[in-house]
Amino acid sequence: MTTRRIICVCSGNICRSPMAVALLKQKLNHRGVSAMVISGGTLGIQNRRASEFARAAIAELGGPMVDTIEQHRSQGLSAGMLQRADDILVMAPRHEQYIRRVAPHAADDIVRLWQYGGDKTLRRIPDPVGHNAEVFRGCRDLIDRCLEGWLDEWCESE
Repeated sequence: MTTRRIICVCSGNICRSPMAVALLKQKLNHRGVSAMVISGGTLGIQNRRASEFARAAIAELGGPMVDTIEQHRSQGLSAGMLQRADDILVMAPRHEQYIRRVAPHAADDIVRLWQYGGDKTLRRIPDPVGHNAEVFRGCRDLIDRCLEGWLDEWCESE
């Protein structure tokens, strides 16, 4: 089986997508699934650490996820990255719109992550930037739930 290439996408690549990468790598490892997981942001912010509260939210869970988020440096999303991806996990409709605009060929690989959270009223995974640690924990937990739902469906179809 070939290694899947997964990109987690948010706006700045400093809050939601770094948390998603840390959580997803752990989940894939537990399931014995081989994948390369990276992240990128639609705003093009380069070489910034994950936000303090994002790092703290993941640190509360411990394990290898802490190293993953501590090593994170933001990067802008590029058409080349998108072209090589098998799955593109987006946090909000605006991220999907951005991808459809810059890399229309990647449209079929887009996964609206919020749709896997078990709540039909969700329209996005809200951006916690500028909020407190509690909001970041809630965002982490929502991303975690959505990733679990997506992986359950994805692993069933493989």
